[in-house]
Amino acid sequence: MAEKLTEKIKDFPDSSGVYLMKNLSGEVVYVGKATSLKERVRSYFSKRLDPKTSIQMREVVDIEIIESDSPLEAFLLESRLIKKFSPKYNIREKDDKSRIYVNITKEDFARIELIRETDLGKKSPTLALYGPFLSTKAIGDILEMIRKIIPYRSCKKLPEKKCLYGRIGLCPSPCTAEISKEEYRRSIRRVRDFFEGKKKCVLSSLKIQMNKAAKEKNFEQAAKIRDRIYALEHIKQMFAISRDDEVTIFRRIEGYDISNISGAFATGSMVVFENGIAQKSEYRKFKIKWVKGSNDIAMLQEVLIRRFKHTDRQGGWDLPDLILIDGGRGQVNGALKIIKQIGLDIPVIGLAKGKDRSKDELITSTLLPRGELELFKKVRDEAHRFAKGYFEKLHRKSFIK
Repeated sequence: MAEKLTEKIKDFPDSSGVYLMKNLSGEVVYVGKATSLKERVRSYFSKRLDPKTSIQMREVVDIEIIESDSPLEAFLLESRLIKKFSPKYNIREKDDKSRIYVNITKEDFARIELIRETDLGKKSPTLALYGPFLSTKAIGDILEMIRKIIPYRSCKKLPEKKCLYGRIGLCPSPCTAEISKEEYRRSIRRVRDFFEGKKKCVLSSLKIQMNKAAKEKNFEQAAKIRDRIYALEHIKQMFAISRDDEVTIFRRIEGYDISNISGAFATGSMVVFENGIAQKSEYRKFKIKWVKGSNDIAMLQEVLIRRFKHTDRQGGWDLPDLILIDGGRGQVNGALKIIKQIGLDIPVIGLAKGKDRSKDELITSTLLPRGELELFKKVRDEAHRFAKGYFEKLHRKSFIK
C-alpha cells in the first residue's frame, strides 16, 4: 500500500492545499494543510516518523488533496474540514489543549473575538462561528491581517469616543456614527465570506466599493480600498506552513539591494512592504562606508549590520518577518550569516535572474511559499530602483565636485 501511495504522491502539485487521509472504510482519519502538498505528504513516508504518526500511517490506505490559492486558505479550509469530518487523529493530537474559535457576535455592530471551546455558549449571542483552530497565535495573526483589509469592531462595549483602532483605521468607528448599520453589515459579510473560502466574493465587493468612492470623487478612500484589494490579491506570498504544521505570516517584508561600479559610489537600499503594500516612509538608503573594492556580499552584510542596530533603540525600526535579497545563493548565505550572528531568526530569500537572465530564480527553502512570484518581484525591483537612484545621485555629485 505504501508503494502505491508513494507513486500517487509523485503526481501531487507543488502548491498549497489540504490533504485528507482515509482508512480502508473510506473514513477520513486525518486532515492536514501544506504550503507544498507534494513535499508535505511525501514526508509521511520517510523513515523518521514519530511513534504517534507511525500508528496513524498504518491505517491510511488513500490520500486525497484539495488545492488552494494560498497557504492561508489552506489553513482555513483545514479548519472547515476538521469540523465536518471530526477525524480521529486530529481530535487526539490536541486533546490536552482547548481549541480556539472565531466568534462573530449577533449585534447591530457585530464584534469579532477569539473564544475557547470551553467558553462556547457562555459568551455573547453568535451570528457566525469559525473553527476549531489549534494555534491561538496563528489565528490571532490572521485576524490582525484581515483587519487591515476589512476593518471591524472588537471592543466588548461601544465607547463614547473613538478608540485607538478607530484612529489608526482598523475599526470603522460605529461608536461615533462614522458608518451605517447597513454598510457595517456588508463589511462583516466580507469577513464571513473570507472565512468561508469565498475570496472572490470579497474582492468583488471591495471593487464595487472602490469604484463607488471614485465615482463620488472620494479619491483618498478609493486609494485605501485599492491597497486593500492589492493586499488580498497577493495574500499567497505572505503565508507559509512549516513541516510541523505551524503557520508563518510574512506581514512585513524588507527588500535589499547593492548598487556600485567596481566598488565606486557604492550604495545599499532597504525597502519595506507590509501586507503587500509599499511603505515608502520606511525606506532607508545606505552609503557604504566600511567595504573597499568590489564586494557586493560584504557590502550587503554591512547594510544589514547597520540596519539591525536600529532595533535596539527606543522607537527603533520594526523587525521584518522576511528578508528578500536582490541576488543569488552567495548573497543569501552572506545575509544569513549576519542574521545568525546578531541572534535573530528571520528567513532570508534571494531573487536573482537565471543564467540566461530571462528567468527569475528564487533561492528559498521549502518552508516559504512557492509558485507566483509577483509580490517578491515587486519588492526586489523596488529595492533595485531605490539603490540605483541613490548610486546615481552620488555619481552625479562627484562630477559637480
